[in-house]
Amino acid sequence: MNVSFHGDRKRIMSGSIQAPSSEPIAYEYTVCSDHSETEGKPQPSSFDCEKGDVLSAIKYADYGQSTGSCEKYKRGKCGSRDTLNIVKKKCLGKRKCELSAPDKILGPTYCKGAIRLVIEATCKKT
Repeated sequence: MNVSFHGDRKRIMSGSIQAPSSEPIAYEYTVCSDHSETEGKPQPSSFDCEKGDVLSAIKYADYGQSTGSCEKYKRGKCGSRDTLNIVKKKCLGKRKCELSAPDKILGPTYCKGAIRLVIEATCKKT
């Protein structure tokens, strides 16, 4: 099963400049993705930056039962311990990140109940 991640883009204006008579131009922005499984199966999703941008940092990643929302995620008591390192290894420097078979790539979660795949990343202009 192929799973990729896609979240609503939430822009942070760090590293921005003010163009004359216009709004700031962002050089980087935060993208968050939060997907839950349905009926015990992960749902297809995608996670990418806008055209011309790449994933420059993975701030948070958890395959388990995280709580909170974008920029305020907190790890639950169960979940795959290596999710952040694996997502960094597979996704940094790419415009779009795709993973297949989360349990095989990210490891077992040992969670009882619904599982969420949560990622917070930074996209940066190339």
